[in-house]
Amino acid sequence: MQSGILTHRGYRPLAVLILASFTVNLGFSALSPLFPYIILAVKGLLRELPELTTETLSAHKGAVELGLLAAVFMAARAPTAGIVGFLSDATGKKLVIAMGMALYLASSLGFLASNNLVLFMLFRGLQGAASAMVWPVAEAYLAEITPRWSRGKAISAYTSSMLIAQMLGPSVGVAVYKLYATLFNPADVLTALKAPIAFLAAMCSISLLTVLLLPPLEKSREAGRAKTGLRRVFRELGRMPGSAARSLKVIYGSGLVNGIAMGILNTAAITYIIEVIVKDPLYLGIFFSTFFLAALPSTLLAGYLSDRIRRRKPLVLAGYTLGNAVFLLIPFIKSYTVLLVGGAFLSLIFGLSTPTMRALQADLTPRGVRGSVFGLQQLVFNAGTLIGALAGGYLVKEYAESTMTLLGHELTGYVVPFWIAGVLGLLTTAFFALYVEE
Repeated sequence: MQSGILTHRGYRPLAVLILASFTVNLGFSALSPLFPYIILAVKGLLRELPELTTETLSAHKGAVELGLLAAVFMAARAPTAGIVGFLSDATGKKLVIAMGMALYLASSLGFLASNNLVLFMLFRGLQGAASAMVWPVAEAYLAEITPRWSRGKAISAYTSSMLIAQMLGPSVGVAVYKLYATLFNPADVLTALKAPIAFLAAMCSISLLTVLLLPPLEKSREAGRAKTGLRRVFRELGRMPGSAARSLKVIYGSGLVNGIAMGILNTAAITYIIEVIVKDPLYLGIFFSTFFLAALPSTLLAGYLSDRIRRRKPLVLAGYTLGNAVFLLIPFIKSYTVLLVGGAFLSLIFGLSTPTMRALQADLTPRGVRGSVFGLQQLVFNAGTLIGALAGGYLVKEYAESTMTLLGHELTGYVVPFWIAGVLGLLTTAFFALYVEE
């Protein structure tokens, strides 16, 4: 198993994880274009199908709730990520991944049965815990079974399965919603908007069954000699060369700040698109599908390039610099066509850097504690996203209806959250450039 994905034994776990990732992400991405509208309907701000609404949707009035739901997700995900990393190193990664998939299924069934924000927050938190139990542990599993210069290709293939699902899912979700509204009572707005949740539950069931086929990892002799835990992680970091330990610390700090930026951006972007650019879920689904389609070729290329040139840092820097610069330009977009082009470009460049960053972190981390280190990275990133989600909801609510003048040009108040997110991202990119070494 430890010989990597180049052997027959190594292909099976990679194939299982790719299939499980594709299935569950297809379900979640099917819900993504409809989720903001569900919140607006629950709040009473949307009383008819959004595509039939003649007035502007005041999406910013639901920004606080959207931020709270994202914060609840991260509030559950962050501590769980820190714990399950240690747990996966000690008890086995397959068990933890399967438990996470089971929680995904339970949360989707809970969403399907709920019609109020309190229950939504409860099951959103359950999703956060499930997410922490699946994705960082699965990435650590892949890092354990792949040799160093095949690792980029393996993680790129795994990440690509998510992107393919996220590319197809929004269109599938909108199709399910449109089909329900056509065949059944279109006046029942909330039920129509929640129709893709049933599809999500079905996909979670399939993914859980798939994960059960995952071979358990053999514990390395090194892992068996030492007790897994936070103390061991710090001890291993202390044994590392100074540049490697410093690099991991900078990656942790960057993860926290980038999480804050992402939390702000997620809330601001969805409300801005619905309120200013387009309100029909069909076009939102097309945007999401285009966004993830653009990331697919660059994600596949990233693993090949980083393994081929045996350098990861330049690809990470290129993606982070260009991506965060684009954040500054988003509040100037008013055209749906420009939104599609800009979103595709943003997705393409982040697709180049994200799997490369994960492979770089795996390169820097000693075997036997990768689950713990990946879990801690998720902990700090999710903690930042929690802060950012709350801040994003507040910033959108406070500034969405305001205007400001800059160099003689009148700007919408949406520039505030977008520019804060972009500046934070550029600052962390500068620290990464200065202090992270391969």
